[in-house]
Amino acid sequence: MRQDIKSSLPLPGLAVRRADEQAGDRQALAPSVKLDIRHVSFRYGDQPALADVSLPIYANRVTALIGPSGCGKSTLLRVLNRMPDLYEDQHVEGKVMLDGIDILGRGIDVLTLRRRVGMVTQKPSPFPMSIYGNVAIGMRLNEELTPTELDARVEDALRRAALWEEVRDILKDDAQSLSGGQQQRLCLARTMAVRPEVILLDEPCSALDPISTAKIEATIEALKADSTIVIVTHNLQQAARIADYTAFLYLGSLIEFGPTEKLFENPDDERTTRYVTGRMG
Repeated sequence: MRQDIKSSLPLPGLAVRRADEQAGDRQALAPSVKLDIRHVSFRYGDQPALADVSLPIYANRVTALIGPSGCGKSTLLRVLNRMPDLYEDQHVEGKVMLDGIDILGRGIDVLTLRRRVGMVTQKPSPFPMSIYGNVAIGMRLNEELTPTELDARVEDALRRAALWEEVRDILKDDAQSLSGGQQQRLCLARTMAVRPEVILLDEPCSALDPISTAKIEATIEALKADSTIVIVTHNLQQAARIADYTAFLYLGSLIEFGPTEKLFENPDDERTTRYVTGRMG
């Protein structure tokens, strides 16, 4: 029986619909942009530190900033938290869009911003108060919680920072009596307690032993469910382990950005290749 030629032809518009469906599938798989860094430049007085840096920070992903010392990694992280506002001689140009709003613009409530965009510095900085007080302080200042609710939030933050089992019986002790690794995890718990949308980590494991480093890396992985993470690290193995996306900076410029696996295994720029293979210090 002769096949009807018309029935063997694609239906009108089918190819277009399939293309649209495929594009929709790709869009659904792509993460949304939480922070959009647009043409950011920075200088200390007359000394430039960042030059026209643009990159997306994807929601609920870990983005690592790598590069040699002095390349602008920590400076960029501080810009995202508006830390340069504290110093008269530090100047920022460009835009950083948080959910479509320029956080570098005038009229932004910086205290509110820092609750949404929390930061953990390289050196642990527990406040001179109890372990419990360190974790609770942000919630006490910004929320109205019952003692029971506060206890639950403190415990949750300490558990997520992999510290609860170590300090549950000494919550009234001075936080500064903890070890370096414990202090760093306490600072992470303090940041997480106010439930920021973005967490900035500046070399959080640089002075820690392997066990403490592994605990913090596990915490970072778990945090992706609720927060967007940006981490500065000199440890390329750490970036490869925990980052979904990686940005390589050099001399204040963004050289390359993309999925971590591609950047490490098949970079587009020769300078990236030299850095990730250890031929550039």
